[in-house]
Amino acid sequence: METVFGFIYSIFGYVLEFIYNLFKNTPAPYVISLIVFTVITRILLMPTSIPQQKNQAKQFRIQPKLQKLQQKFGNDRQKLSEEQQKLYQREGYNPMAAGCGPMLISLPLLWGVYGAITRPISYVLRFKEEVTAFLADKEVVKVFETLSTNKRSSYYKELMVLNQLKDSSSKLSAKVSAYFSTSQIDQMNNFAQGFTLFGIDLTQTPSIKQFSVLWIIPVLAGLTSFLTAFYSNRMQKKFNPIMAQGSNAMSQGCMMAFMPLFSIYLCFTVPAGVGFYWVISNVFAFFQTVLLSNLYAPPKVAAKNMISDIINKCAYEKSIKDRKKLVK
Repeated sequence: METVFGFIYSIFGYVLEFIYNLFKNTPAPYVISLIVFTVITRILLMPTSIPQQKNQAKQFRIQPKLQKLQQKFGNDRQKLSEEQQKLYQREGYNPMAAGCGPMLISLPLLWGVYGAITRPISYVLRFKEEVTAFLADKEVVKVFETLSTNKRSSYYKELMVLNQLKDSSSKLSAKVSAYFSTSQIDQMNNFAQGFTLFGIDLTQTPSIKQFSVLWIIPVLAGLTSFLTAFYSNRMQKKFNPIMAQGSNAMSQGCMMAFMPLFSIYLCFTVPAGVGFYWVISNVFAFFQTVLLSNLYAPPKVAAKNMISDIINKCAYEKSIKDRKKLVK
């Protein structure tokens, strides 16, 4: 499994390395590279969101029929459910469509992004063999045990190394020279300098117990996540009010509250660099949602589908008439 993940991480590491080299002479090369990298990966993921948007258009199209079924069988939940399933079959609508498929497509991309960001020494600077040997050192393992602030810290050891390199008196910094050459250490130091954004060291992890400037990352993560969830919920109520009622409304409300809280919690448990990626990803996700909501607005898509159906029906009827004439 490590080999599979390593391959995916390596591909995205090459991409991030290429972008980093383009901006390495800028004031905050890694930060700028991370923004560009995030935008590129989100653009790659955008096609997986289009089927979901089109699926909403199908919901919009069958909405009047669903309303009639609710009026007719509103008191009989079982009968209503049966009739809804029949309606879905007649209309060729699948409530689960565009659910698992896009997710399965996007997962490898998300894994690649995650690996390239959290393991930059291995997959961006390409010192994988040295890192493996370094992290296997028993003394280094003990040092990490004292530095770890939570269970997830073990996943961000390379970012912790970059952070510790800035302190020449740290135990990790002293051990680095035994496994990395002087040239490699210089490259890591230069790379670590690019993790600073407006004085914020993105290799550090925000602490919920101690207020600091790093708190801006979890706060922004929560706000941007809420913005996307709120807009999506608003569009759902506007174009598909039936699906935004009852248990669905409660579910959407819970998700709108859960995602911002989860984003805040997550960004308090990971280095700020990972949290910064989460913020940028949320911002792009919001604009993507707005764009797709306008390009594939359910009324527009439903109208196009209706016109297409009429054209196909007319063509079919014409072909039948032509066949009858030939028979005569």
